Amino acid sequence: MSYVGQQLQAFVMSFLIVFDIPRSEMTERRRIHRELVRGGAEKIQDSFWKSDKIKFLIDVGMSIRKIGGRATILEEKFLF
Repeated sequence: MSYVGQQLQAFVMSFLIVFDIPRSEMTERRRIHRELVRGGAEKIQDSFWKSDKIKFLIDVGMSIRKIGGRATILEEKFLF
């Protein structure tokens, strides 16, 4: 990647969604997983995903909360 490409990539804001869905909601868990994949989110761990589409992540987070789960969206910032 060129220097300019690296500089532009540094300005792209990424966000993380961390969530917990009750085990009793296995169907909803699969639906959320498929929704994240379709939306182009990158899976970091099972309930830890990365995307640059904040509105998309907010919508997913609201869906998770509606079924009784917990969802938190964080701005990605690496310090080290």
